[in-house]
Amino acid sequence: MFLQVMLIIVSIILIIVCLLQTGKTDGIVNALTGQSSALFAEQKERGFDLILTRVTIVLGIAFFVLAILIRMQG
Repeated sequence: MFLQVMLIIVSIILIIVCLLQTGKTDGIVNALTGQSSALFAEQKERGFDLILTRVTIVLGIAFFVLAILIRMQG
């Protein structure tokens, strides 16, 4: 029961964190329309975007680990 509650909490937080991230689709749209863009330029994430990316990775790993543990349990 505890693992299921943790999975629900991690899922909700993961959804919120994903919605908070900035869109990165400008490069794709510019590439398809032929506009000049910095699609292949090195653009490093900084500040809040970097934190959100790392939190998303950690929460994603936690989600899969919890799901596997729940599946192994029952």
